[in-house]
Amino acid sequence: MAQEERKSAIKETVDKIREAAGNRKITKAVLYEFRKELIGLAQRRELFTIEDFPPPGPDSKRRSCLYRLSEDQDHGLALYLNVASGSVNAPPHNHTTWAVIVGIEGQEENRFYKKVPDGVEQIASHVVEPGTGVTMLPDEIHTIHIEAEKPVLNFHMYGLGLEQLDGRNFWNDNTKEWKVFPAHTDIREARN
Repeated sequence: MAQEERKSAIKETVDKIREAAGNRKITKAVLYEFRKELIGLAQRRELFTIEDFPPPGPDSKRRSCLYRLSEDQDHGLALYLNVASGSVNAPPHNHTTWAVIVGIEGQEENRFYKKVPDGVEQIASHVVEPGTGVTMLPDEIHTIHIEAEKPVLNFHMYGLGLEQLDGRNFWNDNTKEWKVFPAHTDIREARN
């Protein structure tokens, strides 16, 4: 029963986002509309639990994983549930497409950066938690930070599915250079 209710709620939200997008240029103002819809979906916490979307086990090398909740046939409007049960510290990176992150449970710190000649410089930060979210245009740079002892569930929505994003860049602070993130392939299917 909860699975059908969840599927229906996801479809309704993605349909509203698709309608809000229309044929408009994606701007911060449009992304705020998407964020509002996703915050509404995130308030349905009974539909998105750790029991239904378990994090990687303690023997896994990964501390977080993604569940695909919805994705158009052309790979657009890709919605994922991100779940983490351990410390996460992603390097500064872009997405090459727009992104919206909205909290369901726990806290995920997002730090934002600008490029400087010797790497990146932090310009802002925001904690994503229930009732909040962040938006990013394709060239914006951010990092994600999650504390080990506090499980986190949140929505990540992108203009294009993660497996299609093979040109994302990240700053490698050890080698002091920009490198290319390979396309994300470790995604668990949750559309059924």
